[in-house]
Amino acid sequence: MKGNTVLAIAVCVACFLLGYLAYVSVTEIVGFVLDNSTACERPLQGCSQDAPTTHYR
Repeated sequence: MKGNTVLAIAVCVACFLLGYLAYVSVTEIVGFVLDNSTACERPLQGCSQDAPTTHYR
């Protein structure tokens, strides 16, 4: 019976580590993609790249 308990705990720890690894991988990939996308593609920030100016100093 003790072997089954150890096996159950080992499986739980392995599943937790696998889930955590998947979470970290997805957040890194999403962060990489968002950092490399242009500002005009994000609707919340608006387009801030090379806006033409009509005011001259």
